[in-house]
Order: sequence, then structure tokens, then C-alpha cells
Amino acid sequence: MPDSLLSVEAAGLRLLVCSAGELSREAAARHRLSPGSAGALAQGLTGALLLAAHHQARVDVQLECNGPLRGLLVDADEGGTVRGLVRVNALEGAAREAERGRFDARPVLASPHDERAGMLSVLRAPAGGRGAHRAAFPFAGADLGAALTLYLRGESDRGGELALEALVSAGEPVAAAAGVLVAPLDDSAAEKARALGKPLRQGGLLAALLQADQAGGLAGELCRAFALGPPRIVHELHPRFACRCSRERVERALRSLGREELRDMAARDKGASLTCDFCNAAYGFTAGDLLLLAQG
Repeated sequence: MPDSLLSVEAAGLRLLVCSAGELSREAAARHRLSPGSAGALAQGLTGALLLAAHHQARVDVQLECNGPLRGLLVDADEGGTVRGLVRVNALEGAAREAERGRFDARPVLASPHDERAGMLSVLRAPAGGRGAHRAAFPFAGADLGAALTLYLRGESDRGGELALEALVSAGEPVAAAAGVLVAPLDDSAAEKARALGKPLRQGGLLAALLQADQAGGLAGELCRAFALGPPRIVHELHPRFACRCSRERVERALRSLGREELRDMAARDKGASLTCDFCNAAYGFTAGDLLLLAQG
């Protein structure tokens, strides 16, 4: 399905419904991810997009876990741009079927003993950089959607519920990725929103995803399945994988090393090559480039 992030209202609730399969496949290709690593990153990218749309702010999500993935880092903004990385790229995860099937996060995120919790950190940064807020709390198990739900419940009295799913197949590491964030429009609908969380995470979102072929269809399928009535579309955007790195930013970072260090790199290494951890873009500098930067 095409990537989309819809904000819809139904039955006193706001639903943010995101499909992010295409950008998840781009991220997997950029980082050369094996299927298990790709599925985990797909869920992280989708979750960050939902939180950024919910808060209307840039959001960073950092997970440290005791499973073999070890962790991931993603960030998204309210305009729908997102980027991310995982600590271990080569995890295969559970065996994949020929047809699309549910991605099982447990083999990559969880340790054999769930009580050995990792840590989840969420940074919310409004435009302009003022009023940034970070929340951190233990992460145990393998359900990133449930962990982000705990974050939402701690951020406001009304709370919010979040569910994430990814589909995998034998033919591609990420066949589809989707998520939904449910929040009450007023206090009277808070309990209704909370009641949807568990069934969404325990198969409700998965069933809707398997039936729908686009975000609009997914939102409609969710409203039908949970008897919320017809959804009213409030806003739509098309999320995309994009990085904020640039040659200019890399040049500023190199200048910060100082003139003597730049001259030494030019003489010793005959240049420099730097690769962005988020998007895998490579930036090369000749010895002459470094000497010019040293003069600036």
C-alpha cells in the first residue's frame, strides 16, 4: 500500500493511521538490513511518525533492549520525514512464510528473561527547539507499541493507545508496515480509547492490515471492525524516509576539529571519508578539500 499518515475522527476519538512499508523498505536497503533487523526498524519508524504527528513536534525514540538487536534510534517530524538505524543489521528473525505473515519482534528485541528490562527514551522537541522534554522508562518484552502506549499514558491524563505491525514474506524483508495511535478528543472518550488498545495490539490492527490495501482503507477497516462508525478525514500527509545530513553539515563538523588537526589529516591520510549513520550517505574530502577547510 502507498505510504500515508491519516488523521481521522470517529466516535469521539482521533485515530492516526500510518502505513510505512515503502519507506521501511528504503531504510532496509540503505542499511543493507536482514529481515529481522528490517522488521524491527519498520516498527520503530512507524511509531516515531505517529508520535510526531500526535505531538506536532519532532520526536526521537531510542530503544535499548536485551535482545540480539541491542537497540534502535529513530526520529521523525510533524511533516512526515523520518530516519533511523538499528545497532545490529544482520539479524534474520523468525522464519518467513511465502505469503505475507506477521513479523515476530520477540526473537530480535527480547532476552530469554523478560525481567531483565532494557530502556526506552522518547524526546519531544517542538519547533524552535524550546521546551524539549524527554521521558525514559524500562522496556521489557518485545512489544514496542505497548511500550509507547505507556509513554502516552504518562504524558497526559487522557493518555493514548498505540499499536504497531509489520508484515514479512519470503520475497522481501518488509512487505508492509503500519501503526495506529488512538487518542480521545475529550475526557468523556478516554475510557473508550483505552479499551481499544489491547485488542488492537493483540491482532486487531493485524487483521485490518491484512484486509486493507491503503491507509484510507486501513482507517475505514479499523472503524468498521471496532464499530466506531464512518471516519472523518481531518488531515493526510505522505511520510518519507529522509535525512538531515548534508555536505555542508559535514564540513562544519570537520572545521570543529581545528586547523592543525585538518592539516594533519590532509598530510597523514590524504583526505577523509565520512558516512552518515542514519542514511548511509558517504561524503568524501580530498587532501586539498581539508586544507581549504583549514583556511576557513
